[in-house]
Amino acid sequence: MSRAFESLRRFYLGAYYPIFSALLILLGHATGAEVPFAAILLLSMVPAFFLCNDIRFAVLPLLCLIFTVSAKDYKPHDTGFDERYLNAPVLITAGIVLAIVFASLVIFAVRNAAQRNPFPKNGSLFGLLAFSLALLLNGLFSSNYILKNLLFGAIIALTLLGVYWLFASYLRFDSHSTDYLMYCLVIAALLIAAELILAYFTTVRFENGEIVKGSVVLGWGVWTTIGGMLAFLMPACFYFAASHRHGWIGFVLGLFVYFCILLSQSRGALLFGSLVLALCLLYLCIRGKNRKQNRIFTAILAFGAIAFCLLFSEKIFSLVGNFLSYGFGDNGRFDMWKIGFGHFCDHPIFGSGFYDSYTTSEWERTFDSYLYHNTAVQLFGSMGLVGVALYAYHRFCTVRLVLRHPTVGKTFFAICIFSLLICSLLDVLLFKIYPSLFYSMMLVFMDHDREACSTLP
Repeated sequence: MSRAFESLRRFYLGAYYPIFSALLILLGHATGAEVPFAAILLLSMVPAFFLCNDIRFAVLPLLCLIFTVSAKDYKPHDTGFDERYLNAPVLITAGIVLAIVFASLVIFAVRNAAQRNPFPKNGSLFGLLAFSLALLLNGLFSSNYILKNLLFGAIIALTLLGVYWLFASYLRFDSHSTDYLMYCLVIAALLIAAELILAYFTTVRFENGEIVKGSVVLGWGVWTTIGGMLAFLMPACFYFAASHRHGWIGFVLGLFVYFCILLSQSRGALLFGSLVLALCLLYLCIRGKNRKQNRIFTAILAFGAIAFCLLFSEKIFSLVGNFLSYGFGDNGRFDMWKIGFGHFCDHPIFGSGFYDSYTTSEWERTFDSYLYHNTAVQLFGSMGLVGVALYAYHRFCTVRLVLRHPTVGKTFFAICIFSLLICSLLDVLLFKIYPSLFYSMMLVFMDHDREACSTLP
């Protein structure tokens, strides 16, 4: 029996449990039965809480659970949340499953309390605390301040700090830890890509040979979010090209994820994703392992891209026709930014909060806050000078973390975060819950990064 328990423990801590989790998520998304498959995924972690003393098994389920949500009954600005999830069967099921998982987590934490890791003295924790404080103070003393400001800031802050505390405390870091998270990030990117390609065979519509941009939705996000998340995760693929013997696999996967950014029909993600791709290729050519191989691949890629464009120019223009039809329109962002800075001028110290409206024609808000699709405008407009200062300290801490004892792992984590930040200049990723999970997890592993070559397949 002990041998069976040991085999199960190795399964949870090894390379195959993330794949198993991703398959459950993809099945739930594809079938529209996200609730039962999400419940199965969460319950599958319960034995691990009792068998393992390392919480790494929870990395991929936590990061990717949101991707189970399907596009069933999707309507613009409304995923049918109330009808699909706020009913007795779903709420009862969710309550039971979450109670079991939470109780198992508490038992795990108590059982491993003596082996809990100390927080790194020069890590990202203090900067993360500063950013969390800025979130809590958003809109304080504003004439339009409401309780939702505090609630929204608290949820994002607790997400950031909760993920950091849990995994920094109970994950057994070693020389392969960075490889494990990068491996999970690659699986997450491929999971999104698989859902996107599936959508092209099921729900994405075409008119006059062009993609209907508004139909590129996956339930948990629309085209801009899909493209932004792919651009955010793409550098993880190229990490393996810079650090592992068979790095060409990571190179190919990175190019595949970039192609899926094009399929997302997000202009901002394509623009910034192209910049991130260039950064990754530049690093592969000058640093890391496999430099000769990566230089050859990059040269082949450049010549191949030119040849492909010449041979298949008609099909390429058909694919990007939607981009060309939208041109360089701001889609209302400039007006939002102007209003955001106006809110800052009215309330310069703590901003006007996340729930000070920028339009009277917007759909009715429930919990969704008013996000300006630009991080700088959001900081000034919603959190004021205090928020900007605290966020600047957070950024200083992360830059210091990357530059102090730089490694390949830290560099590619930094490129991932850089991608998140520049995509957030035209989108709202930084202030959404599930990108915050990825972001905080990256900071945890950056704090504990050690350079090594992995044994993961």
